[in-house]
Amino acid sequence: MNSAARQNTAAQRRQTSSRPATGRPREIARHWRAADGIDMFEADYKNFSFPKHSHDYYAFGTILNGAERFMTRGTNYVAARGQLLMMNPMQVHDGGPASDDGYQYQIMFIDPKVFGDLVTELSPKNSGLPFFGNCVVNDPELHLQLQDLHRLFRPDDDGANSLLERDSQLLYSAARLALRHADAPPYLYQPGLEDKRVQAVIDYMAAHLDANMSLDDLAMITGLSRFHLLRVFRAATGLPPHTYFNHM
Repeated sequence: MNSAARQNTAAQRRQTSSRPATGRPREIARHWRAADGIDMFEADYKNFSFPKHSHDYYAFGTILNGAERFMTRGTNYVAARGQLLMMNPMQVHDGGPASDDGYQYQIMFIDPKVFGDLVTELSPKNSGLPFFGNCVVNDPELHLQLQDLHRLFRPDDDGANSLLERDSQLLYSAARLALRHADAPPYLYQPGLEDKRVQAVIDYMAAHLDANMSLDDLAMITGLSRFHLLRVFRAATGLPPHTYFNHM
């Protein structure tokens, strides 16, 4: 995020919590570094509004309750409960509640280089960064997936979430964002028959049942990209690697 955005985030964290008649605190926000190049943010706002600002990162948000209104590129938008909002790096926008009910949302900020690297894993043909022209989209499946990703990267999980599950869900989320909603969807490598490589992964898992292995660990065994590995493993077993490992 740029300096203006960081000041905004700091201002958000300084907001005092108030408790309305319903008993739910409002004007609260929380921001944390989830991983290198990935920040998470969540807020429950009744009245708070953002001035115009931009981020160095991509911003992908899920509206959990209420609705947010914002202006960007000269157009007014409203993102309501169940919808996704998407911002490109350096896209100037403001934001605030669309009604007196306020809004509750979660945002994932991704460094462009990190997001570009994730998209490159879909196929080596991919170069350049995806552009998201639609700022508000309906995608119930991805909405739930981004909520789950937010949960996996919470700082208070006490290590309960495996590296393998985090890596896999991050890659799945980035792929679905780019493939479904980028103006020019990236290439997608078509997997062939890699039964021996899948078996090598299963053998490695069986020999390391107590390990908190990462997707990188498994990709090194096979020589495949992480996303290619996810696809061929699921095609062969019917499950993603982290789910398969949890059942061993």
